[in-house]
Amino acid sequence: MAPELTIAENIESPGGGADGSSRPHWLARTRIVAAIVFLLALFIPLIGTFFHWDPVPSTENRQMARAPETPHKFKDYTHFSEVFLAYFRDHFGFRNTMIRGLSVAKFHGGMAFDQGTNIILGKDGWLFYPKKPGSFLADRNLDPFTDADLDVWQRLLERRLAFCADHGIKMIVVIPPDKQSIYPEMLPEDFTRIGKQTRLDQLLDRLRRTHSPVQPIDLRATLLDAKKYHRIYFKTDTHWDDYGAYAAYPVILDAVNKALPWAHLAPQPISDFTPTSSVRSGDLAFFINLHYEYHEDWPQLIHTPPFPQIRDPNNPFAPVITTGSNPHAPSMYMIHDSYTLYLAQFLGPHFSRVCWEWTYRMNDARVLNFKPDQLMDEFLERTLYSPIPVDNSTGPVDAQENLAEPAH
Repeated sequence: MAPELTIAENIESPGGGADGSSRPHWLARTRIVAAIVFLLALFIPLIGTFFHWDPVPSTENRQMARAPETPHKFKDYTHFSEVFLAYFRDHFGFRNTMIRGLSVAKFHGGMAFDQGTNIILGKDGWLFYPKKPGSFLADRNLDPFTDADLDVWQRLLERRLAFCADHGIKMIVVIPPDKQSIYPEMLPEDFTRIGKQTRLDQLLDRLRRTHSPVQPIDLRATLLDAKKYHRIYFKTDTHWDDYGAYAAYPVILDAVNKALPWAHLAPQPISDFTPTSSVRSGDLAFFINLHYEYHEDWPQLIHTPPFPQIRDPNNPFAPVITTGSNPHAPSMYMIHDSYTLYLAQFLGPHFSRVCWEWTYRMNDARVLNFKPDQLMDEFLERTLYSPIPVDNSTGPVDAQENLAEPAH
């Protein structure tokens, strides 16, 4: 029996096949191409770093590292490599392109979430911010409140209400629902809910069972009905849109009328607002570097003249005061999060004065200095998965401290 040929002998043998003689040339060319690609992969990013080559702009929401200065002292040399590496990591050639390429691979690869941000990639281009960053248990109702946590939340809200009542101020609590609570059908199949109750369900149930004087406005039923007529949350952003805020607005205004029966506030009809739309990408699309892939119609309701901005451009978290056209209307102090940015143009005109403060903590002295008729406490459902706020209830605050007043 003839011995079997080795692979090498088979390739080199003229009888190894019709294309046997061409295989060594093919392998040689492959090795050369691989070597060239390898060298290019090594040197093009270095060359790109020197010439600042990168067709994709950065979307990082932070200060990028600066180029190190030329070292002059021995101490400077000891830290030079560390400073240079920090700069290189932020600025090497095609960095943003590579990050974007990875994002595109995830987008087309059917990933359920982005591992860097934990943003959930839903169906039909819907993006969701997780209720509890770093853990998806909350989105499946598998991270419930403990009784101790419920005790703290109840004490916090009841303390705020008691403080307001002691000073003749009416208080309303508004908890807008997360996007996943209104559009659960757009979540990936892997994120189906298993637990029966969300933390919002638990908190509302606790306050009802204990006959608490605090009864937050639950907007879920209102918004579930409103979504039959308009898309009320952005697909690529974490917020409700103007239609969502407008749907919530009469419910909130009705609660104000019950708290202040002398006010007689009537909602602005939607006909007072001009509907417009543009094509944009929201904050979640930018966070995962997919603002090119994730586009959506961006609906807006525009009033003329527009309501003043409630954010100080130099410090978004500084309190801002707006004034209305009726000096006899009630005044309001509102502690809020970013959802109120869409609600302000609807609620704001009903009040003679409003102090808008973007915070989760209530500053008692600042509220008293403003002397409002109404305090509104708005925080998103997701806040119930964050550390429980600690109010600033001690120490005087100057009446004008950190107050920014825009043009009327």
